[in-house]
Parts: sequence; C-alpha cells; structure tokens
Amino acid sequence: MSVPDKQVVRQCLSYLPLENFLAPFLDYRKQLKTVNLLKIFLSAQLLKWDSLYTIERGIRSDPELQKEFQIHSINKSQLSRRMNALPVEVTQALFAAVVHAVQKTAHPRKKQDKLTLGIVDSTSLRMPPMIGDWAYVTEKQNSVKVHTRLMVIDEHTAYPDQIVPSTGNVSDYIGSDSLVVDPGVLYVMDRGYVCYKRMQKWATHNIDFVVRLANHHFAEILEERPIPEGNDEVVRDAMVLLGNQPKTKMSAPLRLIEFYDEQNRFYRLATTKCDLSVEEVMDIYRNRWLIELFFKWLKQHLKFAKLYSHQPDAVWNHIYLALIAYGLSYLVKQELGTKQTIWHVLELIRLYATKSWSSFLRELHRGPSKFSLGRRKKGPPEPWQVKETPGVQIHQPKKRKR
Repeated sequence: MSVPDKQVVRQCLSYLPLENFLAPFLDYRKQLKTVNLLKIFLSAQLLKWDSLYTIERGIRSDPELQKEFQIHSINKSQLSRRMNALPVEVTQALFAAVVHAVQKTAHPRKKQDKLTLGIVDSTSLRMPPMIGDWAYVTEKQNSVKVHTRLMVIDEHTAYPDQIVPSTGNVSDYIGSDSLVVDPGVLYVMDRGYVCYKRMQKWATHNIDFVVRLANHHFAEILEERPIPEGNDEVVRDAMVLLGNQPKTKMSAPLRLIEFYDEQNRFYRLATTKCDLSVEEVMDIYRNRWLIELFFKWLKQHLKFAKLYSHQPDAVWNHIYLALIAYGLSYLVKQELGTKQTIWHVLELIRLYATKSWSSFLRELHRGPSKFSLGRRKKGPPEPWQVKETPGVQIHQPKKRKR
C-alpha cells in the first residue's frame, strides 16, 4: 500500500474508507466537499493544528495538501460553518468503519485469551460559560461527557470500539446502558457505575462484570469463600447480596472480594466471575487504569480537549474525529508491522508530514546506529597499573600452565 513519492499525510488518509462517504445531497453547490472536509479535520488532528486559523494557513502553505483536499483556498469561517452543519451521523459512521478495520488487525490478548476485557468509563470536556450554556451542569460549569468502552488488546494497548457523547449532567451509569450490552465481554468499571437495578439486569442476562464498590455499599454475606494461603492482601472472598432496601436489594448473588493494594489502599470488588482466582480478579481490575491512560493520551497528543467550535454538532463531530485519528494511527502502526508505540508512529507522522512516504518508512524501521557490547568486565590489574604502597605486599595471580 506504500507509495514512495506520496506525501505522508496523504498516504495516511488513504488508509480510511473515505470513498464510501461521498454525499451529493450534502455537497450540492458547495466547493468544499464532505469527504475533503473530513480529510482536512483529520489532518488537523494528526498534525495537532491548534486553531481554525492554523488549519487555514497550513493548507495555504502546501500545494500538495491543496491537491489532496481539492481546494485552492479556504478560510476559517468557511471551515467553522461546514463543521457546524455536518451531520453527526457522517462522523459516527466513519468511526464505526475505522473500528471495524481496527478489529480485523487487532491481536488477541496473550494472557486470559478466553476473556475479552471491555473497560467502561467517561471523561469530560469543559465548555465556555456563555456559548456553552447548552451543556449546562452547574452555575460554574458547562461540560460534555464522552462515555467510552475500551477494548483491551494487551497490557499496553487498547482501542475504543464504542462511545456515547452526552452533556455533562448525564450520569455514568446511564451512559453505560448503551455500552454494557454484549454477553461475550467482561466489563471492568469503577464506583460511578454501581447501580443495583442495572447490575441485577446484567447478572440476569449473563453479562459478566467487575465493579468497584464504595465502602458504604451494604453487602449481606451468604457464604465465605476460602482466602488463598500466604496472600496477606486479601481480606475477604464471599458470595453476597448487595443492598439493604427492599426496593433496591439485588436478588442475584455476586462475589465480593476485599483487599489492600501495595500502597495500603482498600478496595471492594463485586463480580459475577466465580471461576477465577482472587489474584486473577484483582489483575483484571488493575487493567481499568488503561482507560485513564487512554484519555490522558487523547488530551496530550491529539486535538481532543481544545475544541474548534462550541456548537453542539461541531462538538460531537470533533470528538468522533479525534477518535478516528487515534484509530488511524493504530491502523498505520499495524499495517506497517512495527513494534513502535502508537505515540511514536504519530510523532513520526508529524515530523515527516510533508515528506515522502519512503523517507517515513526508512525512519520508522531504522535500526540502532551503534551496537554496544555493554560494560566489559575488568580482569586483574596489570603490574604496571598498581601503585605499590610501602609495607603492603601485592598478590600477583599466577599464570596458568597450558
């Protein structure tokens, strides 16, 4: 798929199935077509252009990009209007297509292959006081939320396969209604997703989960399970019924594991998995930290937290385009068969953005320039290297006979 004389940004965009997003009904009498609008904002994500004015100057400075986007000139007002008017269904469908492509290239987990881990959590994006009042949360805060399901590939890699954007006043457990749905996935969630009604529904429909409980959540002990010998971290392993109110108390029993971590912090986990050991359940919950790292990655390395526009549809499109850019970086990494991290691949895309694809490949697959033999062990010092001290006899090793 590599084209040596093609620009790196243009080659990266060719990994996307954009030919399926031709929209004549949206592009009637418009110079900037929908496909090219998507290419522009995806390029802005990849190159981290921080404003609409930067996008305008970036396109104006590069004839190759003008050729790719099929425009000769563009201005920030036109970009803003088109992004505000772009139906969210377009970016949503492109995100689904990228997820499908990622799923075909993703390798299964090496450990616990029979388990497919899905981590569910949300992150918030702040909105300005006046023009963001449609996302009102409190008098001092306007924000939107991105409810996310992250599928775990290995202990270092994961990808989002489904998101639910909402205003910031939508609770986490309401957002989970569209994310915790597949019986073949083991879901890992934090304390914000504890809802006895929903947990009862999940357990009834054979949806497995590991959820952290707060200390105030009441649990009626049904059966104590044996704690592994020599494990001082685990306090309890038991079958319980959660809740103490008749209307909210669960009828489906869950497994409760209580333990302390290395920093002496107390954890309570409720899970449907009774066939796993205590250590396995604890390790599964530790994977939840991957989604925190994922949100941090998006906000640091892509144009995710700083929005180009604050109109509702533009905000939702911005979120989907940022996630598409992440998926595109992952696809490039997988298709090229490199062991480099996604960030390293994205960093090279930015450094070689306007250079040839062949030069990008050479740098990506470049081996080490120097080979070190490591620190060599020193043998006994030579007689001329030793300074004699009066009154001290130096022992010289005898030569071995051949």
